[in-house]
Amino acid sequence: MSTLAYPSADFPGQPSVALEVPEGWEPVHAPGTTMAARLPREGAFAPNVVVNIEPCEPAFQVEDSLDQLRAMATSRGGAVSEPYAAELGDARFVGCDATWPDPDVETVLQANLFHVAEASSGSGAHLVQLTGAVGGESAEADYELIRQVLTTVRVTAWDVTGDRA
Repeated sequence: MSTLAYPSADFPGQPSVALEVPEGWEPVHAPGTTMAARLPREGAFAPNVVVNIEPCEPAFQVEDSLDQLRAMATSRGGAVSEPYAAELGDARFVGCDATWPDPDVETVLQANLFHVAEASSGSGAHLVQLTGAVGGESAEADYELIRQVLTTVRVTAWDVTGDRA
């Protein structure tokens, strides 16, 4: 009889993700997110960054995520920017910005970055999605703040030994 285990070479674990956030930011725990942080504000939109990690095939195309984001923004009366590439740490991300009107804060602006992290064994992969969101009167100034946080990301793939590669 064989034993199957997670994580293992057959079922690789998630990559680790690290972000540097400025003083005053707080961690946020929300269902459906891997990690999140925000700059708390009373009565105003709180700039925030969310990390989601989900399994995918190594051949997964980031363009599929961009298409989903485009459909979501369009359904809300918004739009997305042209895709762009970003090298962050040792990881290559593809990203785009999305905006849409919001009745509470006028406009929401998101910076979105996607990276496929392959396990060192080659037997699996995970999609890492980073989303920074701003809104309201301070959106323009806050956009630079979330961009600075997003550029600090470090993704480390899971290794067969259980260590991070």
